[in-house]
Amino acid sequence: MAAALLAADAAGQAMPEALFSGAHAGAVGLRVHRNTVLGALANALRLGFPAVDKLVGEAFFDRMAVEFARAQPPRAPQLDEYGQGLPNFIAGFPGTEALPYLGELAQFEWQFADLARCCAAPDSSGPSLQLEGGVRLHFAAPLRIHAARYPVEQLRAAILAEDAIALAGIDLAPRDHHYAMWRTEYGVNVRTISAASARFLTAVCAGADAMAALGAAAEGLGEAAIAPILAQEIVPAGFVRVEAPHGG
Repeated sequence: MAAALLAADAAGQAMPEALFSGAHAGAVGLRVHRNTVLGALANALRLGFPAVDKLVGEAFFDRMAVEFARAQPPRAPQLDEYGQGLPNFIAGFPGTEALPYLGELAQFEWQFADLARCCAAPDSSGPSLQLEGGVRLHFAAPLRIHAARYPVEQLRAAILAEDAIALAGIDLAPRDHHYAMWRTEYGVNVRTISAASARFLTAVCAGADAMAALGAAAEGLGEAAIAPILAQEIVPAGFVRVEAPHGG
């Protein structure tokens, strides 16, 4: 029955006559349920990908969502956690050729929605790093580092604000973009960071010590460039708390 509900073709929608005999074929009785199931899945995906929905329009989003639901139906009853595979599915989806960044925008929205479902952990629960001089950095939990070729955070903000002028002014030339994303008690925060900071934070989140994290950040730059990066991008950021030594 589940396969028949999700099937797009008449053969797949057919039901065994021995089990569903009557005045009408079993597939006829399933039509209303099929619409309910596919509509519910499309709406669940719409809630998780609001910028993608606004950008492509309701009808086009529904078509993508239904095709995705048929190809990758949910495996758990929590529909708010459904849609992890949608970004890869819609990248290159027919009709999206003029939106090369759509898949990456969807991936960013998935990360955003996934973080929104998390609970912000106490300061002591995130990774921490001991620096020279007794200074310790405590990082937010959960903290994620996101990379994209397009300015997905700017795109999402402009689309959700329905700001056509801001959207038209965004540089869409592919290049590296890096973001720190973290959960607080008030919601999800996003901060644009450099590639060096992204390497540093990725190492920290993986459990690296200060030397290894600083070495990752210095890759291709040299050690002299790291101090300004820490001072300008990491220490003042909302995802880190600085603990100075007593008397410092």
